[in-house]
Amino acid sequence: MKHKKKTNRCERIITYIRQRMEGISSVPGVLADGALKIGALSFLILFLGSYIGRQNDSLNFIIWSIILWMFGIGYSYHLLRCGEKKDYETIEGTVCEIKGKRIPGRVYKVVVCLSDGKQTILMMDKRQRFEIGKKYRFYFNKKTQGVLFGIQKLDAALNVGSYYGAEEIE
Repeated sequence: MKHKKKTNRCERIITYIRQRMEGISSVPGVLADGALKIGALSFLILFLGSYIGRQNDSLNFIIWSIILWMFGIGYSYHLLRCGEKKDYETIEGTVCEIKGKRIPGRVYKVVVCLSDGKQTILMMDKRQRFEIGKKYRFYFNKKTQGVLFGIQKLDAALNVGSYYGAEEIE
């Protein structure tokens, strides 16, 4: 009887692991890449912070390193769960126009022409590079409530964390 319970438990664990692996394999590359980079950076913070904290005999430094590591791992897990649950929105279209690239500031406007003929203007960070005429898929957080004030730079600054990334489509 005890052997049968153990076998049944092992089968349930194996089934659970298979389901999780199938879910993680369906995560879009943009979200998986972000989770991998943030997770790796979190572990680097943990190891370097622990080492430096030990060298300087600073318990506070070690504790803050652990806290930052926990936040990073939590956000990586959040990205993977969003991808697994399909809890994100996508905008797919061709970049028609880029406005404000040479104007001082942190953001510029990217005009995206959708397949149904409509246009959408996205405020993107200048570190993101897009080319006119290429087709992209943009990933956004589904749960972000759009509280807009009408001031473009303020709206872009307050919308932090809603943009996951973009990938070029062939």
